[in-house]
Amino acid sequence: MIVYLHKEHETETEVRYRFHLTDGVDRRLVMDKRAETIQPDDGNRDGVFQAAASKLARAWLDTKIAPERLIHQS
Repeated sequence: MIVYLHKEHETETEVRYRFHLTDGVDRRLVMDKRAETIQPDDGNRDGVFQAAASKLARAWLDTKIAPERLIHQS
């Protein structure tokens, strides 16, 4: 599985990302920087969301910077 994440918008308190599989439908998630939580916009916490959230969480915890793009491959 390859999941692509692309930052769409960032404020002082949150970051919004678009994520998708290679041929998948675009979905979105929101990371709350203060609470350090990540939620899917559509409420679907499936494996694709889990992969995207896990990759983003590791990057955030390592640097406290919301990267522009990430790729998760498993």
